[in-house]
Amino acid sequence: LPAENTSISTLNNGQFYKMCPGSHKHSNNDTFATLGQPKCGDGSNFAFYLTRPEQPQQEEQPQKVLIELSGGGACWDKGTCALQSFLLKMPPLDFVLGMSCSDVGKIAEVSEGWDILCARTVGQTDFTEYNTIVIPYCTQDVHLGDAAEVLYDGTTIQHVGGHNTYRTLQWVFDNFEDPSHIVLTGCSAGATPLPVFYHMIKEHYKARGRNVKVNIISDSPVYLTPRNFLENHFQFWNHETVMKSIGFDYDTHKEDVQYASAVLDYLLDGSDDTDGIGLVSHNDDAISLMYYIAMGGDDDTKTSVQTQWWSEMNNSWSQTMNEHENFDVFIINGSGHCSSGLYFANQQPDFEKWVSNIVSSTSLIPVQQETVVMNTSVTMTAATDPTSATTEAYESRPVESPVSPMNNTFPSSESETDTPSTATFKASAGHTLIATFLCLHLCLLLG
Repeated sequence: LPAENTSISTLNNGQFYKMCPGSHKHSNNDTFATLGQPKCGDGSNFAFYLTRPEQPQQEEQPQKVLIELSGGGACWDKGTCALQSFLLKMPPLDFVLGMSCSDVGKIAEVSEGWDILCARTVGQTDFTEYNTIVIPYCTQDVHLGDAAEVLYDGTTIQHVGGHNTYRTLQWVFDNFEDPSHIVLTGCSAGATPLPVFYHMIKEHYKARGRNVKVNIISDSPVYLTPRNFLENHFQFWNHETVMKSIGFDYDTHKEDVQYASAVLDYLLDGSDDTDGIGLVSHNDDAISLMYYIAMGGDDDTKTSVQTQWWSEMNNSWSQTMNEHENFDVFIINGSGHCSSGLYFANQQPDFEKWVSNIVSSTSLIPVQQETVVMNTSVTMTAATDPTSATTEAYESRPVESPVSPMNNTFPSSESETDTPSTATFKASAGHTLIATFLCLHLCLLLG
C-alpha cells in the first residue's frame, strides 16, 4: 500500500499490512526532500510492516505504538558488502501479510529462535494492545545512512537507511497525533540507532505540545567504533545528515573512538527522567566481537580481543549508568547475540522484573544503579565457533544490584562441549549465515 495515501483508520484490526513510503520531493517538485528517497541497498523498493491490535480500541482509549527495527549486520567496503549482498534487499517478511500477531506468534513458538512482541506481554506491558510497526533493514548502515550511490570498486550501494526510517516515522507522526506511549526496540544493527530515533520522536511531539512517554529496549547494539573504521570507512554511510538534524556535534565526534558513548550521553542528557532507556547484552557475543575485529578493534596486543571488547563496553555502560538514572543495563551471562522480539532476553527469569522498570506506560519505577562488574577474562568460546550459542552456566543478572566478579563458567576448547547444556540456543539462520560469512572475511583480513 502507498503509505502517504493510507490512513491507519482505514486498516483492519489484527492484520499485517505492507506499506511503501515512496520518494518525496520539495514543493517545487524539482529536488528530493531531505531523507526523501527510501530504498534498499541494491536500489529496490523499501517498505515497512504494520498491524493494529487484534481487539478494536475504543476512540477514547489512548493510542499505544510499538516500533521494532530489524537487525542484520553492516558493510563498509567492497568485501564486506559482497559478503552481505543478500542483506541489501528487503528481507522475506511477506509471509506475515494478512496474518494477526497471535498467528505469527504461534509460528514463532514452534520455530524457536525468534519471537514477535505484539503477541505477548513483557513485564507489565501488554503489547497485544499496541499498534505495531516493523522497520526492515536492507541498507547495511545501521538505519542512519544518507549516502546514495556509494561506489565500492565498481559496486554501487545505497546506504540510505536514514531515509527509510525517517519516512516511516513521518507516517507514524501523521497517523498517531497524540499517542500515550511509544516503545522502541530492535536487535543488533536495529538496536544501535534507537537513541537517535527516540530524540526525533520526543522532539516531534514536544513541538506540538504533547508529552508522549517513550521507552527503549536496545538488544545487543553495535556499540563500539574502533578508530580504523571511523577514520577510513564511517564517512561512506554519511550519518552526518541525521545526526546534525538532532543537534548532535557530529564534526567533533565523528572520529572519536568514544563516538557511541558521546551519542548516548547527548541523547540521555535531553531525555525525560521518567522515560526508561534499557540495554540488553550478552557478555560473550561472537557476532558483536566479529564486527569489532573486522572494523579494526583488535589493536591492543597486550590483552585478548575478548577482554578488550568487553572491558570497553563495560566501562562505558557503567559510567553512563552512574550519570543517568533512567538508563539501565541487563547483562546475560553467557554466549549469544540477539533475535527479533527480545527472544533470548525473554528466556531469562530475571528479565521480566528488570524490563518492568524500563517499559511502563506510567512513571518509571526507580532502580538502583550500580557499576557493571564482570569477569573480563572469560574464555572466548562463541568467538572461535561463530555458530555456537552454548554455555554451561547461563545466568542473567539485572544490573540494578551489585554484581560481584564471577568465576569463569564458560566452556573452553578443552572442556566438555559435546553434550549441549540446558541453555543451548537455536540461533536464527540469518545470524548464523552472517557469522559464517564474516568468519570467512576475517580469515582473509587476518591472512
